[in-house]
Amino acid sequence: MMQNEVWPKGFKGLSFLIIILGIFFSFEMGNRPFASPDEGRYVEIPREMVVTGDYVTPRLDGMKYFEKPPLFYWIQAASIKVAGINETSMRFWIVLFAILGCLSVFYVGAKCYSRNVGVMAAGILATSVLYYGLSHLIILDLVLSVLLCGSLWAFFLAFVKENRSKIPKKYLIIAMYALAALACLTKGLIGAILPGFVVFLWMLFTNNWRKLKEILYVPGILIFFGIFLPWHVLAAQRNHDFLYHYFVVEHFLRYTTKMHYRYQPAWFFIPIIFAGMIPWTGFSIASLKNLVKRSFEKNSENIFLACWIFGIFGFFSFSHSKLIPYILPIVPPLALLTAVFIDECNKMEFRAGAVINIVLFFAAGIAYYVSRDEVSDVLQNADARILLNAVIMSLVAIGIVFLFAIFSKIPKKMAVVICIFLSGNMLWTINKLAAYYQEEKKPSTKKVAKYVRANKTKDDLVFLYYHYFQDFPVYLNDTTGVVDSIRDLEFGANAEPEKSKVISKEKFWELWNTTKQRIFLVLSREDYRKVFAKKTQVHNVHIFDENFIVISNK
Repeated sequence: MMQNEVWPKGFKGLSFLIIILGIFFSFEMGNRPFASPDEGRYVEIPREMVVTGDYVTPRLDGMKYFEKPPLFYWIQAASIKVAGINETSMRFWIVLFAILGCLSVFYVGAKCYSRNVGVMAAGILATSVLYYGLSHLIILDLVLSVLLCGSLWAFFLAFVKENRSKIPKKYLIIAMYALAALACLTKGLIGAILPGFVVFLWMLFTNNWRKLKEILYVPGILIFFGIFLPWHVLAAQRNHDFLYHYFVVEHFLRYTTKMHYRYQPAWFFIPIIFAGMIPWTGFSIASLKNLVKRSFEKNSENIFLACWIFGIFGFFSFSHSKLIPYILPIVPPLALLTAVFIDECNKMEFRAGAVINIVLFFAAGIAYYVSRDEVSDVLQNADARILLNAVIMSLVAIGIVFLFAIFSKIPKKMAVVICIFLSGNMLWTINKLAAYYQEEKKPSTKKVAKYVRANKTKDDLVFLYYHYFQDFPVYLNDTTGVVDSIRDLEFGANAEPEKSKVISKEKFWELWNTTKQRIFLVLSREDYRKVFAKKTQVHNVHIFDENFIVISNK
């Protein structure tokens, strides 16, 4: 283990780390419009809460939306009230939670191992592709992960690495329950199921059932239900259809059936986690191998981390609903394990992890060179291709650093520091590249929405045709009608037909031709060509760009 602590102690070291993480995660956080559908949805729901004053029943386009609980909507609504709706203010909480996640890993690493390990773990977590990528997307998974992992870290300090923290055990247990409850209010029962599952596995494999009495701490349980129950009770009282849809459809059926069309094979998360740990993949693989070996030695600490990583991995692998962000809760413990491995490993073990990275990164460079024509077809913007070149060159540069670390006398901690800085630069480049990719593949309706907002009167009607572009109502600052597109709005439209803004094509064109009101219709250029190749309705073209067209009937 590295003996020299190079990171400052106490408040000075913590402040320095917070500043670095703050600059790193906030850099160009508002550089691109809201992505549809997810970012648009998780801004629009809190926007409607602020407008209506109803913070109990989430609504999307004016219709009930019980897919997720409201904690994230509430904090987004707070941002709207303080700073209004813009790309920076709406990503504030995501960035803040990303920083908190890194600080929690730093704290555990510093208390249980060394400050060097804590800082390294925070750096590895911050610069892993999956964690950084989700720190700039307005979705729930990073917030859930930080709260859920915080609950497990509290348990880790209270029962696995006892006496390593100066925080009294009872407060750690209370934090465990409180954070699990907040995780439940972020994305549902998974916030308590996953920590409970990991703790159960740890007690099972260590035969530590005697801890159960301490774990079932009554004040902690009361705090959990004090946080968890009020909204669920209020939502059930105000909405007779809440309990079945929320608990049965959105929890049980989502996990056990393919009804949400998110089925993937059982091995789906294996490449995701290895790709998500870039540029630390090689060392993460080596640390997992080391973890399994030490777990068989009945090491309680390693058994807990193994239960955390493999337990959550197995839980989601058996699910019939899989999306890439689901696996994020195993990245923080994997970052800590990777830091501990690098800190403790000998030269041969370091070489093994470095070689995997070198092979992967040079292979990525070769693959990119061979397929650059195909890449040009996917990324048609020349600036985007330049940025992708920079990303590939950064990976190759990281590989070269590890190569020098193997065959020269560069200290491994120096190599890690260099790679953290190179990785940070690479991820900033990826963030810029994402803006170009979004513009080409999932274009924003910001321009056309602002046009309609500036030109419509209170009596005008606005409709989206065939696709519910979920960023459009955000930039319009109003709800909108939707023609023949019900997927994300199905529950709300069926629950309250009188409030439904979804209309069939037949009824829409009848309204278009008969109403005295002006109707703005927003549709993609592709849909415009399809519709008006067959229809002869009189219409006025107001504005169009390379992706969308705004027309009206008057």
